[in-house]
Amino acid sequence: MTMQTRVFIVHMLPADASRLFARASATNMMTEGYVWIVTDNIGIVLDVLPQDTIDTMLGVVGFRPYVAKSARVSGFTARFVTRYRAKFHQDPDVRVARPTIFQYWAYDVVWAIASATEKAINLRSTPRNLVDDPEVSLAGQELLNSIMDGEFDGLAGRFRFVDRKLPVPAYEIVNVIEEKTRRIGFWSPVSGLSPFLNSSTRPVQDRPRLRADQVLRTVIWPGDSTTVPRGWDFPVNGKILQIAVPVRRDFKFFVNVEASPNSSELVVNGYSIDVFEAAVKKLPYALRYKYIPYDCANSYDKLVSEVYFKTFDAAVGDVTIIANRTRYVDFTMPYTESGVSMLVLARKDEDEPTMWVFLEPLTKDLWMATVAFMVVTGLFVWMIENPINEEFKGSKWKQFSTSFYFAFSTWTFTHDQKFKSLQSKVIVVSWCFVMLVIVQSYTASLSSMLTAKRLQPSVTDPRQLLHNGHYVGYQNGSFVHSMLRRLRFEERWIKVCSTQEEYAKALKLGSKNGGVSAIFDETPYINSFLLKYGKGFQKVGPIDRTVGFGFVFPKGSPLVEDLSKAMLNLIEGPEGSHIEKKWFSDPILSLDYGSLDTDSLRLSSRNFEGLFIINGCVLGLMILINLSRRAYAK
Repeated sequence: MTMQTRVFIVHMLPADASRLFARASATNMMTEGYVWIVTDNIGIVLDVLPQDTIDTMLGVVGFRPYVAKSARVSGFTARFVTRYRAKFHQDPDVRVARPTIFQYWAYDVVWAIASATEKAINLRSTPRNLVDDPEVSLAGQELLNSIMDGEFDGLAGRFRFVDRKLPVPAYEIVNVIEEKTRRIGFWSPVSGLSPFLNSSTRPVQDRPRLRADQVLRTVIWPGDSTTVPRGWDFPVNGKILQIAVPVRRDFKFFVNVEASPNSSELVVNGYSIDVFEAAVKKLPYALRYKYIPYDCANSYDKLVSEVYFKTFDAAVGDVTIIANRTRYVDFTMPYTESGVSMLVLARKDEDEPTMWVFLEPLTKDLWMATVAFMVVTGLFVWMIENPINEEFKGSKWKQFSTSFYFAFSTWTFTHDQKFKSLQSKVIVVSWCFVMLVIVQSYTASLSSMLTAKRLQPSVTDPRQLLHNGHYVGYQNGSFVHSMLRRLRFEERWIKVCSTQEEYAKALKLGSKNGGVSAIFDETPYINSFLLKYGKGFQKVGPIDRTVGFGFVFPKGSPLVEDLSKAMLNLIEGPEGSHIEKKWFSDPILSLDYGSLDTDSLRLSSRNFEGLFIINGCVLGLMILINLSRRAYAK
């Protein structure tokens, strides 16, 4: 019970096994979460063990050689039970009177010896008693040869020898349920695990119903549970987990280890630590742990290997989930987005022409739709006001100029016409509301675009750096180095940077002055750099994708699933946002932070489709009302 494992394989004599399972049951080790597997030493006698012993073995899985049911087996069983009960009538437990494969084997062996003896005697010209024969060695060899050459259908199956050995039989896998055993499948040297033996010849109606993903029938585990146990749990002695945390030289937003001013103990904090501790509080059980600072010299592969070799029970920090590491350890679900991006200097965008920049906030279709509605609105207002309003009368040129001056003046809300018809007033109010929304949106979009265009990344493509032979940098100890080599950057063009200050200095110097033209790093690190150093730098990418940061545990640890569920609840709730704001002030862990797509700022007619539909309905309705009134007046 003081071990972490919950899977036990029992290989001992049945009498010893009876005492073992009695103790296990008394100490609550035959409950949900435990797995007990018995070898054929015990599996063979499961049907004949006393009832009180079987009661302590509920949920046990066992293996035993398979004996097919037949008329001969049934007849032998009936005779055996009758003779056993006649001799041991004082035993009230009927289970112990049943034969096992030991009795079947014994019967087949006696039958083989008898058949071989008869054959050996018949081969001699003068029959004699083999036991009293003075030529004992000759008779023994003949008897042995006859047994080895013999082959027949016995109670336990086909009896024959191959290379002086009995072939490995097919094994039946059974599950102890209540007072009996239940078959859950088979194992054979040919087909391995299978739900039934010789499935191709077995009638369909005799085959058990199985799901597509099942190899065996469902097992009833200890504690009457059908849930497959995890096989790993925390020991009952309350072991304190030794959790490694990396000692970082920089980027201490995620993990920061420092000495306490009031004691000799170390204080561990950071975004990663807060996420872990908040997730632990959501677990359905108490978890005792202790942080162990580990100086891995920024080599997180080394940190992961320490968990693999059981030096630590887990590792908590900004450890990236990559495929190679998952071969040795398990990760929780990622608690932050990630990916590899480029960090470059931002340059002023002075070359791009800006003469027509005022047109860019609206797409071509929105400009056309706006002008079309202006013209239609002016035309409809003229049609309504012309018969009753002196301002819309006069020469054709005056009527045209008045109507379209009104229509286009709504863009800047400078129209000064007085309307006499209620329908005209409704049309004007509806159209002015549309123009108010479009003008306000246009102003905001143009302001954002002018700001975004002011700064542009100096480099946008890694191939540009590779082609020009520029120096690039990466964070010390990061797996990004192998990615750069995969992108065909030569070792001499790659430089190591350890701190954010080195990032800024190297980028400002540039490749020509001993610095670098770009730094490749994981997105959260670049985001934290941008938060500190502002918009003098820009992020490009992501260049490569990774899953994100996760917490490291040994293979098979139940904490992986439990913590992942807790972290999912944490991230989806407000607590996750509070932790993020505590350390970063802004939600910088998004992959989109630090980059702005100006195309996404443009407004199209689809953005105002609802407004145009409503305004069109108002126009149509007012015209119908006006035409109806004219027709009625006539």
